[in-house]
Amino acid sequence: MKKALAILLAVVSLSAVAKEDWANPEKPFNARTLNTEKSTITWLRVSNVQATCEAESKKRKLGGFGFTVYACSFWEGNICTIITSNTPTLHDVGHEVRHCFQGAFH
Repeated sequence: MKKALAILLAVVSLSAVAKEDWANPEKPFNARTLNTEKSTITWLRVSNVQATCEAESKKRKLGGFGFTVYACSFWEGNICTIITSNTPTLHDVGHEVRHCFQGAFH
């Protein structure tokens, strides 16, 4: 039982650390690793983020997400589209804009 509890705590701890790497809006990140230094960004604000992100992913032949998203972005070269709700957080927008410049960073 103690061993199972220790393993569970280790997994939870590792999950928290992994999540912190990209989900913590206060954590600095390396801005030297960019895919592009200039991007044209289109920002779509929609009422159903999940449905719109899933549809856009499938339209681009990426297969959809299969998990809950609160925002998403799609980029190709220096052209980027971000999709958020009509009332996003600054973290939602900033996270997706980071994808525009750094691609799949998580």
